[in-house]
Amino acid sequence: MSQDRGAHKQEDGPLSPPEAMPRQAHHLGRLLAGLHSKADATLARGLLWRLSLALLLSIGLLAWLVHAVSSRELRAKSLEELRMDVAERARAGGADFAIAQANTEMLRDEYLRRLAAPKPQDWRAQFSKWFARWPDQLLRVRPELDDHRHLPSVYLRPQLPLDDELMWQTQVAFGLLREWGPPMTARYYSAYFDLPAKGLIMFSPSVNWAAEANAQTNNFDYPPVAGAAPDKNPQRRNQWTPVYYDDKARIYMVSTVTPIDYGGQWIACVSQDVAVDSLLKRTLGEALPGGYNMIISRDKHLIAHPNLKAKIEAAQGNLALASLGDPLLDEIAALGLPEAGEAIVSASRDGRYMLGLARIPGPDWLFVSVYPNALLEAEADKIAANILLAGAVVWLVLISLLGWIVRRQISRPITALQSAVQGVSDGHFDITLPTQRADELGQLGDAFVHMGEELARREARLKKDASELEQGRALLESRVEERTAALHASNTELSQTLLNLSQTQSSLMRAEKLASLGRLVAGVAHEMGTPVGNARLAATTLSAEAEAMVLALEQGMRRSELEGFVRRVGSGSLILQANIERVSELLLSFKQVAVDSSSAQRRQFELAQLVREILMSMDPTLKRLPVEVSVDIPAGLEMDSYPGALGQVLTNLISNALLHGLEGRTQGHIAIHARRLADPTGPSDRVELSVSDDGAGIPADIQARVFDPFFTTRMGRGGTGLGLNISHNLISNVLCGTISLHSSSANGTCFLIELPLVAPSGADNETILLTDL
Repeated sequence: MSQDRGAHKQEDGPLSPPEAMPRQAHHLGRLLAGLHSKADATLARGLLWRLSLALLLSIGLLAWLVHAVSSRELRAKSLEELRMDVAERARAGGADFAIAQANTEMLRDEYLRRLAAPKPQDWRAQFSKWFARWPDQLLRVRPELDDHRHLPSVYLRPQLPLDDELMWQTQVAFGLLREWGPPMTARYYSAYFDLPAKGLIMFSPSVNWAAEANAQTNNFDYPPVAGAAPDKNPQRRNQWTPVYYDDKARIYMVSTVTPIDYGGQWIACVSQDVAVDSLLKRTLGEALPGGYNMIISRDKHLIAHPNLKAKIEAAQGNLALASLGDPLLDEIAALGLPEAGEAIVSASRDGRYMLGLARIPGPDWLFVSVYPNALLEAEADKIAANILLAGAVVWLVLISLLGWIVRRQISRPITALQSAVQGVSDGHFDITLPTQRADELGQLGDAFVHMGEELARREARLKKDASELEQGRALLESRVEERTAALHASNTELSQTLLNLSQTQSSLMRAEKLASLGRLVAGVAHEMGTPVGNARLAATTLSAEAEAMVLALEQGMRRSELEGFVRRVGSGSLILQANIERVSELLLSFKQVAVDSSSAQRRQFELAQLVREILMSMDPTLKRLPVEVSVDIPAGLEMDSYPGALGQVLTNLISNALLHGLEGRTQGHIAIHARRLADPTGPSDRVELSVSDDGAGIPADIQARVFDPFFTTRMGRGGTGLGLNISHNLISNVLCGTISLHSSSANGTCFLIELPLVAPSGADNETILLTDL
């Protein structure tokens, strides 16, 4: 071997280490290729490959046969399991409906029996004990007895004559539901009697239905009632409504309705509401592994589907299959219905799915289970894969036995070489390999020894470079920490500045509130000066007249003098009374405005009266200016809100119009208008209030900023920039409304406010406190 290396060096010449490594790698690749070709040429390697190929073919054929047989058996088993599963789910889903239907039929029979029974002697007294007309003229359970959680709720329309027949029908239904209502609503939402176009007697612990009724409520057009009419249900059978979403109960439900005829007349229908949320959840959440379920009504509407929940909810549980354009759903709709209590299973036309169908008793819905055929194929593939795995294990055992000789001759030297390579990869470059063999493996070992030496030298250089990089990284981290500390200090300073700014804003807002109330007090004091002075003058005059009367009586008074004295005293008294009444009126208005302005108390008030009180408090200011204020607010427009906050908003808007819009004008007009908003169904629960002037308007380039805090065009001339900002905050956070601005130089400025007639109970208390004194 040493002679071969010497000959090689003599032929190629001396090589440096970097140049020797590529040449040695080339030798290594050539030696491995030669080793592989020689191994393939041996009898053991050839026999090993031929036997391996025969075993692989046998295992593959066996796996194919197992796959074919298992697919057929699995399909038959799965079809039967699907049929049984669908039938059981349909039966379980219809159990609640069957019980609810039986409940209504029992209620009907018992109701008819009690109607026909002799009436007790005190039945009218019992009726008067339980029922009375409420202020809206609807007949309900007396307020002191009304308890919908434990008693039926009742309402009868105000237009109906309260004759004995109606009273007896109502009392019998009320007594029956008092007894039967609690057990019948233990698992159902409600049980009730509808008297068509007359009223309702319902036991529903969740909702007081009678309290929800009003004078316009008419249950005759309600679908469960309308469907029970003789012309629509001549057989007088029990019927089920479609699925609908109840906005009061906030759940999906269906109703079973049984008409009641008495004396040849349709007098009522008895119903029970069944919540279907649990059925829908079970339908969508308890499908066979890999499949899914759905429910379809008899009239081809989709009630439940795991992938179409949004569309079904938008259609209120009545989504027509024909509107979806889904081929699979259209195919299901075209299938024949199974017999009651039975289930059918069939394959889809494209062969991709197995379809299981069964009818749900009660509303007669169709329960459908969809199971992909691909899952059966996957199960068969799994069995075949297990066969292949077992065959592979056998194949490996046989190959191991056959390759034992090859390993003794070749694998051991290769293993030693592999260990050396692993040592190099782990950083151990002191390679030790047997080099005494005079074959290619010996040459390969020698080449690896030289390669390990070269790698050791390169590893040393890499460690040195890594040390230098670590030092640079430490320096960079130090600089990053310095910059981070500086940024933290800057953030702390900015946070303190922001806190100081917020405290300053709060102080200015309180100052604005105090200034506003101070102007109000000064104006009212000025307004009261005239009537108080007149009253004092009248009182002084009356006192002088009284003294003169005493002197005249001592000297002897004539009839003409007495009559003159009486006329003067009467005139003075009228003057004194008129001025005192004026002072009292001013004091009452100021007291109401001051209390509302300095408190956040919620109360009911009439909007027109509140506006008049605000204008009266501002009357001293308005009298000194050539400004006309007109008010157009309908009488009787009452609100349940915060008059103090609304009064402050109106005061700010009127003051803003006087200070900015009408300043320097010889005449001006401010209009205050209010109206109750309407929606398509009638009057809404919101009011629109506008405050407009015919002044100079607000430039378009600053309209977007007028509600910003501290923004004013009169900085340094009495303006704080907080009036409109306070108004915006009060409307948004306290009154729970909106305010918008419309302004132009030609038409002046209009502030449009939209408010709820009844302020929500969760108004922003923090904002209210901020506006308090």
